[in-house]
Amino acid sequence: MRWAPPALLVALTLAAFMPTLRNGFVAWDDLDNFTLNQSYRGLGWPQIKWMFTSAKLGHYIPVTWLTLGLDYVLWGMNAAGYHLTSLLIHAGGALALYFLALRLFELARPEAPPLDLRVGAFLASLVFAVHPFRVESVAWVTERRDVVSGLFYVLTVLAYLKAVAGRERPRPGWYVASLGLFAAALLSKSIVVTLPAALVILDVYPLRRLGGARGWLRWRVWLEKLPYLALSAITTLIAFMALFTLQNTRSLEHMSVLHRIVLSVYGLTFYLVKTVAPLELAPLYELAVVFVPWWYFAFVLAAITVCVVFRRRWPALTAGGALYIVTLAPVLGTFQNGPQAAADRYTYLACLGWALLLGAAAVGGWVGSNVTRGVLAIWILALMPLTWQQVHVWHDPVTMWQHDVAVYPNARAGNYNLAAAYENAGRYAEAIVHYREIQRLSVRKAQWYVPMGEVYEKAKVYRLAIENFREALRLDPDLSKPACAGLMRIRERTSLSVEVPQVCQGARF
Repeated sequence: MRWAPPALLVALTLAAFMPTLRNGFVAWDDLDNFTLNQSYRGLGWPQIKWMFTSAKLGHYIPVTWLTLGLDYVLWGMNAAGYHLTSLLIHAGGALALYFLALRLFELARPEAPPLDLRVGAFLASLVFAVHPFRVESVAWVTERRDVVSGLFYVLTVLAYLKAVAGRERPRPGWYVASLGLFAAALLSKSIVVTLPAALVILDVYPLRRLGGARGWLRWRVWLEKLPYLALSAITTLIAFMALFTLQNTRSLEHMSVLHRIVLSVYGLTFYLVKTVAPLELAPLYELAVVFVPWWYFAFVLAAITVCVVFRRRWPALTAGGALYIVTLAPVLGTFQNGPQAAADRYTYLACLGWALLLGAAAVGGWVGSNVTRGVLAIWILALMPLTWQQVHVWHDPVTMWQHDVAVYPNARAGNYNLAAAYENAGRYAEAIVHYREIQRLSVRKAQWYVPMGEVYEKAKVYRLAIENFREALRLDPDLSKPACAGLMRIRERTSLSVEVPQVCQGARF
């Protein structure tokens, strides 16, 4: 009976994500990370050296690369094998969360019957495991770093509880194990740098090692966090150095402090709303199309007020809210990086607190716990088909960006990625449709005549290709290099008599 809940948890998690085994790599970082990347392929010394000395696409993730190198040894370039590994690691993380939830609920409710505690832990870990928000992290091979770092993150906290729960001094073995697991998590993805703050939150509740009758000036408890903070500080420095190589972080000149605060409020509300009703999830929530209604600000202010005012009456709610904000902090607008206003993958750790809170509410003995269990069961049953459906979105680049454009038709990045996916698939007429849509949405319209000319050239519709290249030259002299190169190619590779403008004469391309 004791092993029935974790066994059912793993089975349901595998079932929810099974369609991912039919998915391939997608042309959104997967191309650079795997299809064109020879360096990670294997577990020999050259590959391991590369994994620990490179920051591919701005991420220093050697432990994650080790799992991907193993994938290549086992599966070669068969995408199904990579997806299977990600799914198994995610299922392992869900299993670890079950035991973490069970331990936390035992600490918070020592008088509760063991069966009730197991039911609460099962529901908490299942909500986390099968929620559609998990799909991007599990079904996108590039985001292997989420599931690997998530597994080590949960194991770090489990080991920490083993070390300190009910003790004045930590158990040395479990404490060192927790630090080792945290180092592995940091080397899987730097987003886990906020874990020391999460441990402090747990020290307050449910461990009750800080605050309340014990007070806040318990120096031994604070000193325990110094090694974690040191590891986080080193990783943060490395992460920023790796990130700056991409040169896509937003400076204060390009994004004001007010804009960053607005974007942070958007993220805090967006993730909660989509957690409750995960509809119209998309691969890319483009910054340019984000609208922040006034009630987002009212909601965040009200939620923080409730958590502060009722911190003694509902300490679990306050702990869950604090954990949510702290874990999301690195990926909110304050440290804006890239074109996205939000991303499903950012919830992999951030929503752990809400999953635990829902599971705790389902533990027997609470007012309305039976109702909570019923509502959670119905909600989870509704989530699983949505997860199944969302997994199919990541099947291939065309399917992925078709879905993105369906959710956000006026997003330039989504239309561009869909046009490129159509072009790479040889579906040139459909690519042109979306290049024209990008042109309609853009301020600088001339630049899009060049890619449209290149698509017409690939489709061997040379008359239209020539017209687009010439239009690019007419509207913007800065486009002379790609436009002239296109005209010269057509003249050299076909029997057409192509009149090349004077600006192109004698140029080298």
